[in-house]
Amino acid sequence: MPGWQPTHYSRAQLEERRLAALAWIERGTHRNQEIANHFGVSVHTVYTWKARLRRNGGLQATIASGATSRLTAAQHEQLRTFLREGAVHHGFPDPTWTTRRVTDLIGRHFDVWYHHDHVRKILRQLGFTPQMPDGRAAERNELRIASWKEQVAPELEKKVAEGATLVYLDEVGFSLKGVRRRTWSTRGVTPLVTLPANWEKLSTIGAITSDGRLFQHTKSGAIRSGDVIRFFQHLLRHVQGEIVVVLDNAGIHRAKATQAFVGLHERLSLVFLPPYAPELNPIELVWAYVKRNVLGNFCARSVSELKAKLVTAWQRVRYIDLPHQLMNANLCRYQ
Repeated sequence: MPGWQPTHYSRAQLEERRLAALAWIERGTHRNQEIANHFGVSVHTVYTWKARLRRNGGLQATIASGATSRLTAAQHEQLRTFLREGAVHHGFPDPTWTTRRVTDLIGRHFDVWYHHDHVRKILRQLGFTPQMPDGRAAERNELRIASWKEQVAPELEKKVAEGATLVYLDEVGFSLKGVRRRTWSTRGVTPLVTLPANWEKLSTIGAITSDGRLFQHTKSGAIRSGDVIRFFQHLLRHVQGEIVVVLDNAGIHRAKATQAFVGLHERLSLVFLPPYAPELNPIELVWAYVKRNVLGNFCARSVSELKAKLVTAWQRVRYIDLPHQLMNANLCRYQ
């Protein structure tokens, strides 16, 4: 008898054993019990192998074809098109695709009714996976955003090539309320993070430049037009040559005092982003990094404690050279 054997064999190992036994069977010099003992199987398995050899002419593995699909290849492609058109296009009240809705869609168009659990398999075969959608403002004007990318972005890239510095500016608030993030915990035990029920906050006005620098100023309360002007003055002291500030349409950016200050400085100009298009401003990714990786699950008991933590955050952003990474990874189109 053979020595130790695994409890389970893979399909490849089972086939390898059958093909090795085939040589013994074809040789015809070994009794069935000898073959069974050598390969660690029952004698009934040897009988089965011999019957399969007579029937099929070999002991190679056979591949089960499985059940025939009730949808044709053309119908699968049509279904993929329907799904990409969106749930609202097909009469549902919101853009969410669920397996039950897709079941209904298949039934209505192809008169084939699946259980919704099977529809999950079909969706994966078509290249769809369940995902958390990105949030986008309903007020977005996609044509205006596309036009900005096509017309304004190349001009900004040209300015950089000519020696100008692009500055991507934005403001963000950090509340004592804190930010929760995922963490490991014992299965079945929901982790608890204690956060103060306090909306007192700090505000930061910050910018990253096309050459990979970070500037920021943090204060209590909200950022106002005077703070924007003082931040511009800081940029003018620390950035040489032409400065092109790319920013959103916030009221403090379009305030008369802000515009008057910009008008007094020939080497400073503003380029406004399309409304509701934060993905065009890479500093948004700096804010997201700080909230997730520095402030995630952090409980500040006071504004001063939160401010000290933010000092660490800005040091960390500079240490890992995040602004440069954003530029080099083309998360912003221009450099």
